[in-house]
This record gives sequence, C-alpha cells and structure tokens, in this order.
Amino acid sequence: MNEARQLPEKRLTKRVLPAQDQPIEVVIKLKDCTETTHATNISRHGMGIVLADEFQGCDINGSAYIDVKLPQPVNHSFSARVKIVHQQGNQFGIRFEIITSVDEEILSRYIDHRLVNTDGASVMKALYGI
Repeated sequence: MNEARQLPEKRLTKRVLPAQDQPIEVVIKLKDCTETTHATNISRHGMGIVLADEFQGCDINGSAYIDVKLPQPVNHSFSARVKIVHQQGNQFGIRFEIITSVDEEILSRYIDHRLVNTDGASVMKALYGI
C-alpha cells in the first residue's frame, strides 16, 4: 500500500492565503518582462504567484523587483527586490531579498491577521491537498 508522506516544511515562517474577496496584487518586473498577477500565498520571507504565460523567454535567474498591494486591514503597498527560487509550470516561488523593516512589519501584521481569521482546515487543503 502506498502511503502519502508529507515532506517537511522548509519555510522559516508561516505562510497564509489571501482572502478570496481581497487578493494581494503583485507586479513582477524582470530585466526584460513585467507582469501583473496575484499572490497565491505569502509569508514574511516570500510569496507564491501564478503567471499566465510562464514568463516564457524571460531570464528568471537574476534578481527581480515586485510591487505588492496588501489589502485590508493593512491596506499598504510596498516594493521589494526578490529572487525566483522555485518554478513548477506557471507557479513561482519568490523570496524577498530586500524589503524595508517598515514594510516587513506591516506585512507581519497582515499575516497575523490572516492567521487569526482563516480556517486552518481550508489552509491545509489549499496548500497541501490534505
């Protein structure tokens, strides 16, 4: 019998899902490409995004820049330098390389809010298929 094994979480901090009715808007800018999308999840150290065209023809190996608009209750926008650290099809994992301490603090407040206001079972299902 095949038993499903859950791989250990490599992230250093908890990630949360944005509320469906309050998406996190993201503009990602590489040297030769720019695309607007939404975060699928976010943590203090990075986020997941889905890009429609898989950034075909774009060099994703260097640093990139993002503009992020966090929804209520923080309603805050920030920019950061990031690195794409994972790609699976059109899903990308992004790590924040440079983010101001003020922006990181406000992001932490948003994450804390989502941790308190999100059903844990739905998060596990969305993130891990459990």
